[in-house]
Amino acid sequence: MSKKKTAQKKLVNELRNQLFIHAERLGVREQYSPVVMEELSQDAVKKILTEFYMERANIEYELSMITSDKKENLIKLERLNVYIRKAEVLLERHNKKIEQLLDKNVGDEKTTLWALKKRYQSQNKKRIQVAA
Repeated sequence: MSKKKTAQKKLVNELRNQLFIHAERLGVREQYSPVVMEELSQDAVKKILTEFYMERANIEYELSMITSDKKENLIKLERLNVYIRKAEVLLERHNKKIEQLLDKNVGDEKTTLWALKKRYQSQNKKRIQVAA
């Protein structure tokens, strides 16, 4: 790992520790349990992935409708597909991490129940979309 990445990781860890300290002082430490933090990261990845899908749809529309400069659009589409695959892998990692944390019952009961409720709601939405 390069020095720059190591320095960035140290900075992020320091900021995370400061966040936990301030949350503890404010009495809201439960809102920053490992499960909740992982859920926040997962939500961010989902949002980014949605943006990627929208951009891919736009590029595919341009390819089908516009006859000019298809080569450039094909290059953009290829690059975007790589980013989409990376985001999907990252989303799967977050899913596995959340499953591990829930299996360990990390955090208090209230936080664990909140995470489970949120998880099952999103799974039910997926099932409804697939059925439609």
